[in-house]
Amino acid sequence: MILKILSFVLFLTINLFACASGWDYHDKQFVFLQQRELPFSNHTGNLKDVATYNSIHWEYQKRNKQANLKEWQKQFKNRLTLKQIEQIVYKRKNLKLIKNKEILEYLNFVDKQEALVAPTYYYYQKKKKNIDPQVLIKEALQKAEKVKSTYLQLRYFYLAFRLAHYKNKNALEIYESYKYLLNNSSKTIVKDWIEALYAGALIKDKQIALGVYRFTKLFDKSKINWQLSFYNFYHINTNELWKELLKYAKSKEEKEKFITLRALNTNANTLIELQNLYEINKNSKWFDFLLYRQLLYTQHFFDEHTLYERDFQVKEYINFLESIRKDDMYLIDLSLAYFYLYEGNIKKAQEFSKKLLKSYKTHETKTLSYIIYLNGLKEVSLEEENTIYERMTELLKEHHHTNIHNDSIHNYTFKKLEKLYKSQNNELKMILSASVNYLSSTIFDLKSIENFKAFINLKPKSKLEEYFIKQHKKRAYILENKEGFSLSKNLKNTNTKLLINNLKFKEALDINAKLLDEKIRFNPFNVNIKGNNRQGKQYTYTVKQFLEKILEIKKQLSLNKKSVIDNYLYANALYNLSYFGNSNNLSTVYRSVYSFEDKDLEEQKIDLSIKHYKQALEYAKNEEFKAKILYMLAKSELASFDIKFSKKREPYYITGKESYEPERFWIYSKNKVYKKYLKNGYGKFFEKLDKEYSNTKYYEELIKECANLRIYKKEIR
Repeated sequence: MILKILSFVLFLTINLFACASGWDYHDKQFVFLQQRELPFSNHTGNLKDVATYNSIHWEYQKRNKQANLKEWQKQFKNRLTLKQIEQIVYKRKNLKLIKNKEILEYLNFVDKQEALVAPTYYYYQKKKKNIDPQVLIKEALQKAEKVKSTYLQLRYFYLAFRLAHYKNKNALEIYESYKYLLNNSSKTIVKDWIEALYAGALIKDKQIALGVYRFTKLFDKSKINWQLSFYNFYHINTNELWKELLKYAKSKEEKEKFITLRALNTNANTLIELQNLYEINKNSKWFDFLLYRQLLYTQHFFDEHTLYERDFQVKEYINFLESIRKDDMYLIDLSLAYFYLYEGNIKKAQEFSKKLLKSYKTHETKTLSYIIYLNGLKEVSLEEENTIYERMTELLKEHHHTNIHNDSIHNYTFKKLEKLYKSQNNELKMILSASVNYLSSTIFDLKSIENFKAFINLKPKSKLEEYFIKQHKKRAYILENKEGFSLSKNLKNTNTKLLINNLKFKEALDINAKLLDEKIRFNPFNVNIKGNNRQGKQYTYTVKQFLEKILEIKKQLSLNKKSVIDNYLYANALYNLSYFGNSNNLSTVYRSVYSFEDKDLEEQKIDLSIKHYKQALEYAKNEEFKAKILYMLAKSELASFDIKFSKKREPYYITGKESYEPERFWIYSKNKVYKKYLKNGYGKFFEKLDKEYSNTKYYEELIKECANLRIYKKEIR
């Protein structure tokens, strides 16, 4: 196991590697804390989680490589760039630039032994001839003794020690014989590599506690491979080993490190470990380190999309922190302010926030004050909008001089506003807040998009309203023209579909959106025996042609309500614009296969289609045609049943719309649905069709193809 843990550090270290750690945003949306410098400070949760482990691993590789290149640059007297050195050291290119014979010999030796220690790194390179590792170890040690450069002496020692450790060739003996080379005063990452190898060799030699103790010495921001301190601490897995480890501690701080590393385990009780640290040394930097990590971990309480609560004992932490005193109370007060905020105790949170601002007017404390202010708001007036905008923009400007995650302040502001506007029934501003970074067309209904169009052309009443317009203009959701602002191409298309969904065909045509030129896949005026009418010749109408024709049909109906064909075609179009028809994509921005959104509008389309089918049936003469109309009435009635008894689905997010699932499409036993259908008085059109038109050719075709009719006949018998 130790080889696996060491490999991510050591197989590239001859290539000799390493960058400041970044935020670990695994499962977290908002973070309002400044990064800290101690190892693992900015990583929360389970450090052995694959995503976190890989993140730390790759951070190390970048950090180590950069440090290694800078060390080599110093050796080359700054005559070569880092890019040139990378080509030389890592890719063995441009070796002609090397004038120092000892360095050239060293790089050639590195190349020779590389395949034995890092075979995967050179997977795509031509395989080198294998050499007995013992021969290479001997050669490396000889060079370590003869080479004049103390820098290269240490590197040769490292190469020999690593080969011996990997190949089980008396690594500890080599370390004891050559550890004197570590006594030189030069600061180099090679010493950290050797320290890690030595710790691993001790563990391999069954000197578990001593090996882990040596690994704990890497637990410092000055060490290049500090992550190994934790990833090898798992070896201390019994009380006996813990007691043995404690015996190696030469100071209180080393004991504090042991407790801290133990606390980093995901199963540890961090609160108890904080108490343990406080008892040893109330001013321990490791106490602040652990408390900061816990505070960072709790930032998930700001995640509006979190669907579950994690196990965090806020009350217990508050009780403990309120009971202790340190020389520097900054982090305790910061934590208490946030913990009280999580509990909803705004007054106590403000109390600690004000205390912090008196002594520390930093970006972190001002951000805290702002977050508490947002959470204390009950409603948002125009005056409040100005205050919010001013405070937010001030913090965002300051961000450039800090390492607080900038997006968190901005995005959290609008998440809170989204909720507040919803509680005030201000749908438009709820939408504006939700879409401040990205506007999804599906967020609108007809009322809200009309309000949006009106809003963008009104004079802003607050700085926040001005910002909303600016954001949407920047992202090209609205376009500027001589008359003011207008909707973008996509939003015009959305507006057109919303108007069609509301059966406002003339208004949809008048918008003159690009959508009008698109061809409709299926003819909206055609119906078939199969449920969704998706048959026949395709792409025969553009959207514009469809709208013009349906408006002409409506005009003819206004002149002659008894027109069979106009009633029939209009009813077909209404049915096909519904969730159940072939052109539902004309009346929806996003069509779900499983559900529909606006129940009232779906009912309106189907009820109106039934009305016009009845009109067509009343005045029709041809028996075959009447059978066809009756079947569409039966389909419409079945759709009406599906709408009425659909299952409501709650939205997953604040601005999401309710949606409805037709029971017939998701329930396992469809027979139960049809029994319910009959029990609630539906089926009269199927009955009439079966009793009065069973002698038609259309009925003969229908009974072969229509499962709904067959099930109906089976259920009534």
